[in-house]
Amino acid sequence: MQGAVHIRTGVSLRDALQAAGGDLDWLDRARLDPAGVSAYLECHIEQGKRLWSRGIPLGVVTAITGIYREEVVVEGEANHAGTTLMADRRDALCAAAELVLGFEEAVVRGGGEEIVGTIGQLEVRPNAPNIVPGCVSLMLEVRSPDREGTEKVLRAFDECVRRVEAGRRVQVRRVRLLDQEASRMDPAVIGALERAAAELGEPYMLLSSMAGHDATHMARITRAGMLFVPSVGGKSHCPEEESRMEDIAKAGDALLRALLILDEELDAR
Repeated sequence: MQGAVHIRTGVSLRDALQAAGGDLDWLDRARLDPAGVSAYLECHIEQGKRLWSRGIPLGVVTAITGIYREEVVVEGEANHAGTTLMADRRDALCAAAELVLGFEEAVVRGGGEEIVGTIGQLEVRPNAPNIVPGCVSLMLEVRSPDREGTEKVLRAFDECVRRVEAGRRVQVRRVRLLDQEASRMDPAVIGALERAAAELGEPYMLLSSMAGHDATHMARITRAGMLFVPSVGGKSHCPEEESRMEDIAKAGDALLRALLILDEELDAR
């Protein structure tokens, strides 16, 4: 990790951290001792609309999604947009468009409400209106609560890539950038959150988190769990992001009660 560099700028992690006032040499001194941590609980907005759509005020998280990300580069041939006949073109953007739709189909057919995929960034070169695109790079991401779901999507996308390469006479290069495993939440913490909601008489729903959270990393060293609050309209990462105060209060009560339950149960072990 200490030798990591930014994929586009080439700036090292050490230099970036130093510019922000940090120092990688202090990393080991800041490490948490697992023996000193009994459990980790995190409260967060859902960032989706499962709770909101069902009118349920609390979500008990069972797992945090795995995240797979890769860069896909489509290489065709740049040429004059007016003089290059359609039959002679090796249009990288048209090929990339087929890949985008093929990827979407692979995700939808992958099955499961909690498997999602996104291509949210494309770079077209030379990016001029009078030139057939010669190269397109795009960023692809798959999120799934289990490895099997991710691999099923990627196998289907592999087939799509082969079809597009042959049909469009382009070359496709793929570079894996991230392959983060899903994290299962601890049964004792899940149980404490469920019991807390039940004792408060509040409806709750068991669900996976489709966004990454600190609990993913804390699960490596201690028991970890999460409680979700509904996001109004399922909005997140936008100016309309909001959660109702009454739901926040219910989550606060449930979180406190779960902490007291865990304190009692873990002391008894």
